[in-house]
Amino acid sequence: MKNRKSITAVSFTETAGHTNDPDIIISDPHIRLLEKERHVLLALGDDLTKVREKNDLILLFSSRIRELYPFSHSLITLINYASQTYTPFLLDPAPSPVESHHAYPALITAHYPVDSPLIQQVLTNDAPTAFIIRDIMDVPGNPDFLRLNYEAGIREILLTPLKSKEQPIGFLHMYAADTTSFTDEFRNVIKGIAPQISSAVTNIIKNEEIAHEEWINEVLLSLSNEMAKVRTRQDLLKVITSSLRELICFSHSMMTVMDETLEYYKAYLVDEEARLSELTDCSEALSIPVDDGIYDIASLYYKPLIFDMQTLNMDTMPAWCKLQYEAGAREMIVKILGGNGSARYGLMLFAPKTGTFGPTAANIIQRISSQLFTAASNISANEEILRRENEKSFLLEFSHDIAAVRTKDELKQAIFRVLQQVLNVKLPMIRILEDDGLTLSPYMYDETMFEKMKTTFTSLSAKNIDIHEALSARVLNSEEPVIFNIAEEVRQGNPSPYIPLWQSTGMANTFGARLRVGNTNLGTIWLLTDDINLNILKGICAQISIAISNIRANEKILAYKQKLEIENDYLKEQIQTIYNFSEIIGSGAQMQKTYRLISQVAESSSTVLLLGETGTGKELIARAIHNASPRKGKLMVKVNCAALPAHLIESELFGHEKGAFTGAIDRRIGKFELANHSTLFLDEIGEMPPELQVKLLRVLQERELERIGGRTTIKVDVRIIAATNRNLEAEVQAGRFRSDLYYRLNVFPINLPPLRERQEDIAPLANFFVAKFSKNTGKKVNGLSAKVLQELKSYHWPGNVRELEHLIERSILLCDGHMLKEIHLPRHQPGESAQSPVFSNATLEQIERAYIVDVLKRCSGKISGAGGAAEILEIPGTTLHSKIKKLGISKADYFMK
Repeated sequence: MKNRKSITAVSFTETAGHTNDPDIIISDPHIRLLEKERHVLLALGDDLTKVREKNDLILLFSSRIRELYPFSHSLITLINYASQTYTPFLLDPAPSPVESHHAYPALITAHYPVDSPLIQQVLTNDAPTAFIIRDIMDVPGNPDFLRLNYEAGIREILLTPLKSKEQPIGFLHMYAADTTSFTDEFRNVIKGIAPQISSAVTNIIKNEEIAHEEWINEVLLSLSNEMAKVRTRQDLLKVITSSLRELICFSHSMMTVMDETLEYYKAYLVDEEARLSELTDCSEALSIPVDDGIYDIASLYYKPLIFDMQTLNMDTMPAWCKLQYEAGAREMIVKILGGNGSARYGLMLFAPKTGTFGPTAANIIQRISSQLFTAASNISANEEILRRENEKSFLLEFSHDIAAVRTKDELKQAIFRVLQQVLNVKLPMIRILEDDGLTLSPYMYDETMFEKMKTTFTSLSAKNIDIHEALSARVLNSEEPVIFNIAEEVRQGNPSPYIPLWQSTGMANTFGARLRVGNTNLGTIWLLTDDINLNILKGICAQISIAISNIRANEKILAYKQKLEIENDYLKEQIQTIYNFSEIIGSGAQMQKTYRLISQVAESSSTVLLLGETGTGKELIARAIHNASPRKGKLMVKVNCAALPAHLIESELFGHEKGAFTGAIDRRIGKFELANHSTLFLDEIGEMPPELQVKLLRVLQERELERIGGRTTIKVDVRIIAATNRNLEAEVQAGRFRSDLYYRLNVFPINLPPLRERQEDIAPLANFFVAKFSKNTGKKVNGLSAKVLQELKSYHWPGNVRELEHLIERSILLCDGHMLKEIHLPRHQPGESAQSPVFSNATLEQIERAYIVDVLKRCSGKISGAGGAAEILEIPGTTLHSKIKKLGISKADYFMK
């Protein structure tokens, strides 16, 4: 036997009847057949031991066998002994002839009975059994997939039982398109590999069970971690409806919680699909007895209890159970979650068909029940802490509101706002105990809540009652608030006339408490409410008691204050008649009239319009008004409307935002905002451009503005003092000044007298300026000579006080002694007298020309504008230009050389 190879090494090609090795020749057909079967079995057995995935098993089996023996397709089914059925487990990846049939999807998921003649014969034979499909497909009890395969061209089926520990676990189905495919050789091969296939199927099932259990453990661990993080009911509901649904197939869920008496339960968490919102107004849904036929039964079991809802008598079931059934639920699983000796929470899951919840679902719920109970308990504890914190915050906020009130009306508004808007509690009456200690008089009440019995309430609320009145006596004699259940008081026939009033409001309870500060009773408070929160209501009563005590004390103080104010009225009148404007020089009749006007308007916030020639001291008067006003604590803000270009006045007054226009590199606060709660002095208001007059008018009317480029409306409280040397009425007539703005400014006009009309004030003013500029220049000038004083009084003063001030300053600079003996008044042209000329034989045109020249000289040649000759002559500048041209007046006539 030299150089002969072992027969076990023969390949599939060798078993086919030939080999490449010339030393090995197998001629006996029977031996060749046996060798072929043996090698097929060895190769398949070796491969089957490596199978871990079920798809790999059917793929390996079909591909290897199909290389040797012709057949159409194959599949493996498993037996369910609980239901005595078998169902497809592994499908051949090769296209099935029946795959295109419309019944194929139902075919591969159907459950077929194991007591059919076909299966019973296979189990009896305990070996691969071939059937001609045409002969068995119409036998009663045989599966319908036989006919479907026959119609698709399949003619023979081979069924092989698969066993584990001598117990059938399923079948290997093989199909062929003719009746000669399943030979004895083929059946022997299948019979030989059946144990390996059975072992592979068993391993696959075990691996799937292990993998499924590992997956369940992973999901449960994740679920446990998620429940450890929840802080609110919504978080817990999200965990239940999302994460738990990965493990258990259910349509919707709900959780319940028991009340403190452990006799009733109500909804704690509700899925949107649970439809409990339909029971919002149903007391049964809000408070359900635990002995309802579901909760009490489920609480007797340690493990979750499954209910077939079709077997329940819905007439006796709670409303939530009826709603779920009407919504399509047919099965529910209930687990009562307990801890510390009490079954406090309950979990209900619902499914649309029976058989959904089985041992696996029950085991999963049992495993998470402790974490679910802990999560719900923590949430409830957090809600209780939050509720207490909210109560404290509420009482603190209410305390702040109450502490700010100073009058009875403010207290009433604060109480009504809190009680009605926050707590849904109404205040029918507060009665105050009078000084006699016996009478309770009405102090505060809400008549709007008794519309149905308005006449009765009006009558009762207008009367004082005695402290011995039945309801009030119960409240005053009780250390704690008294709660009256209105329905119970009606049932008992309480004769008090207040009971029908309470009943007419539709509220459930009346809360009565005594108002007390220290050991002193102040009165009684009555509140109507549906839900009683004693902590909040007692806290409110304490705060109201303090507020009423303070208000009554303040009322007494105000009474004493008013008495003192009346006694001081005469003194105030005398003070108002004394003018103390030390900054303003002058005591003549004209200035006394001005002082009186200042005193009359200073205390108000009215707009003041100062009118007068240039240099009459309009800014000084404006400052005097401000300093005598309640706004004197803030700086008066000044804007000269003639000193700024027209395009900058708007920004100066109203401000601008960054980037509002070219050059606006930063935000600028306008003068109106700077003058908020103070005074804004608008000097030379007559020079304001017409387009800005409109915006100024809006601010004066609305008391609000917007910065240039801004969108935010800014409220301002500014007092306006405007000044002008123009005749605004003439400007309005000429169309250069808006009439509506003029009327808005001309609320309280004050006309300042020119210096030429204040002869008696020239000497005091001159002496004041002499002292001022002597000190500033360092010269010791002590006074003015009589000659200088006479010259000052004889001068016309077109520039008024300002001209006098500057003239004195110039004269002191030129003075050499201690007495100002020479004043440097403006000089006239040679040949003309210093005084206004007297024309005895002159014509009217000559007189007019001389007068115009004189005025032009006094105005230093200025024709129009503020302080110009046209203003003094009270004619338009254009008219003066025409006259100058007509009369032949040149600059040489009025300019000093």
